[in-house]
Amino acid sequence: MKTAFYQILILFLLFTGQTNSAQEKPNVLMIVLDDLNDFVGVMGGHPQARTPHIDKFASQGVLFLNAHSNVPVCMPSRASFMNGILPTSSGNWGFENWLKNETLINSKSLPEYFRDNGYQTFQTGKVFHNAKKGVWDEMGAVADYGPMAFNGIKAVVHPSCPEAMGVLGPLDATFASLADVPEVQPNADSPGYKGWRNTHRKTNSHFNYEDNNNRDLMTDEKSVQWFETKIKALEKDEQGDPFFLSVGLIRPHTPLVVPQKYFDKFPIKDIQIPVQLKDDKNDTRLAENSKKEPRGRTAFKTLTESYSNPEEGLRKYTQAYLASVAFADDMVGKLLKVLDNSRFKKNTIVVLFSDHGYNLGQKDYLFKYSLWEESTRVPLIMRIPKNEQNAGKKVQSPVSLIDLYPTLKDLCNLKGTTLLNERGGELDGFSLKPLIENPEAEQWDGPDVALSVIASWKSNKPEDQHLSVRSRDFRYIHYFNGAEELYDHRIDQYEWNNIANDPKYAEIKQTLKKKLFLEIGKE
Repeated sequence: MKTAFYQILILFLLFTGQTNSAQEKPNVLMIVLDDLNDFVGVMGGHPQARTPHIDKFASQGVLFLNAHSNVPVCMPSRASFMNGILPTSSGNWGFENWLKNETLINSKSLPEYFRDNGYQTFQTGKVFHNAKKGVWDEMGAVADYGPMAFNGIKAVVHPSCPEAMGVLGPLDATFASLADVPEVQPNADSPGYKGWRNTHRKTNSHFNYEDNNNRDLMTDEKSVQWFETKIKALEKDEQGDPFFLSVGLIRPHTPLVVPQKYFDKFPIKDIQIPVQLKDDKNDTRLAENSKKEPRGRTAFKTLTESYSNPEEGLRKYTQAYLASVAFADDMVGKLLKVLDNSRFKKNTIVVLFSDHGYNLGQKDYLFKYSLWEESTRVPLIMRIPKNEQNAGKKVQSPVSLIDLYPTLKDLCNLKGTTLLNERGGELDGFSLKPLIENPEAEQWDGPDVALSVIASWKSNKPEDQHLSVRSRDFRYIHYFNGAEELYDHRIDQYEWNNIANDPKYAEIKQTLKKKLFLEIGKE
């Protein structure tokens, strides 16, 4: 009898141990912001930026100060980091639907790979640009960018915004307080409309706004609300599998529409426009390599020419961007408060980053999708359980978003292939774990440059696109036609002086050029 009893006890303990072991797998919360550049307090991108929650989070984790987007525009950036495949490997660096890309669609996205390893997968807001069906166990708030002004038929530019910016479309031309309720007058083509409107095909409806205490919720607020409900539900599931949960916050993506209280934090009379140099665009080579005027130049031109002087327009736009960043920061604070007040705090990896940056007038450019610092550089912060000894430390090594997938694979000890079939692509990045554990490390397994790409529209070959690498001290840009830019960040943090033709830097330029083409497998 004793022998049988002990055998049963041993089996019970083994089973319990396996269960506990499964529960000890770390959960993952991935917070993806949209169009957030270095306007973060701890990054020092703008002296008036107010991001106390992100700053606090940075003090609890490891901040990568030299992190970059691999393609600085929403859709291909997200397709890249969510599948762990460089744009130059997949050929997905423009605005085409990534779900039609053979390499990407035949590879396991992050939620698919986590699910294969026993995780529950959840998302809310904007994570993928176009969602891959069936990869999430549950999806929360629909990613509606609005609300927007509406003419009774379609979204239009807000009446308070420059009419000339309408060439960009209402999404990118709108920057206004939520309290500035639009009233679009009727005309021969439309009946007009009073009030805000949700314009996503799944949420198409009137957006109620009476005042800030009596209004509908914006998408990011819905995502926070959904997240709180989901965490409470998961807490009740004592034997549940670990989770991979991603929250995609839309702000500060356009339209730059947030509640008035965030605009009030930045009085227009006090706004400082980003540091700029007159005629800084003159030694850049993007325009000469574009089929038409770059969108960022069109945005800058239409904005600055619509006011009594360029500074007035830039102040208004900068105010709206700062307000949108502050709003996003509040959302981050609420998400982290929910998590940290739950039983999951000590067993959850938290990753926060942006899909790319944004130029706010530098080089006469008001957009993303450029290869300059403002567009490629992103905040990237990782808080890892049991890594408190490195809390608040900063990494100077250049890294990029392609490294996120292999990092989470490493930290969570995920196993198995990341391919759905032989038509998929292997992971391109490297685990950041060595830098998380030793932020001062001079070297790691990854490259000593971060690669970024934008389309030339001239060819389907990676080597024929516009390409850039960022090292610790330099940025090198190589355009389709062979034109180059080189900046020395040791003495030129704003990339004002293109030294590509300076003989003193010839060897450095050649070294970086070689590394660039090595990164795309052409050297």
